[in-house]
Amino acid sequence: MKIVYNHSKVIKQPKQALLILEDKITKSLKKKEPIDIKAFSSELHDIGDAFVSRSEVECLNKHGKRFAENLVKLGDNNLAGIIYSLIIRVNPKQSTIVEQVATNALAIAKRLSDPVHIMARANDLKEIYKFTQPGSEKHLRTLQTEKRALNAICTNYEGVQKRYRTLKREMRPIEAYELKLAAIRFEIAEILANTNKQAAIEELLAAKEIILKHGKGKLHKQIEKLLAELKK
Repeated sequence: MKIVYNHSKVIKQPKQALLILEDKITKSLKKKEPIDIKAFSSELHDIGDAFVSRSEVECLNKHGKRFAENLVKLGDNNLAGIIYSLIIRVNPKQSTIVEQVATNALAIAKRLSDPVHIMARANDLKEIYKFTQPGSEKHLRTLQTEKRALNAICTNYEGVQKRYRTLKREMRPIEAYELKLAAIRFEIAEILANTNKQAAIEELLAAKEIILKHGKGKLHKQIEKLLAELKK
């Protein structure tokens, strides 16, 4: 199905535009018609920007979440994930909303076996728990999820790159994911330092190996400091 829309109407009436988009997509999925993903994403982001410019983000949250949930029921996790990503983007300071939506989006990314988006959604949740529940089981579990996703990316970068589906940007160079993995291992070690020193040391040594591959820096100093403290 090719999506054709009136940009000026989207700007003036984003709610109506979103409802029309939902109706078109729902009918097409029920008829098993192919969806133009790029057109869907383009229209959806225009609608999201219109909601933001009109200070109507709460309305977008309400109808967007329902739209995404309906898409999941219809079996299209990919489109639902695009909607959830939009909602996360336009609610940077609304931790309750981001937690709920990121949790749903993470579940979708796991069903799609999509390590790049698993990493991104786990990172969204980690940033919330880092401030609301630092060192908690939720915080640690989310870090572990992000670590596994980063490991998957780093050990099979070319394979992941071939399957990577996004409409806005390409994957970053592998070095960026390796350095991110080192940082996540360090964060995990910080939490484990008080309860499982040996596991914390193992995380730090793995992080150090990555860092040394790319040159020393601030994180290397932090790793060495924590290692020294744990080995006392």
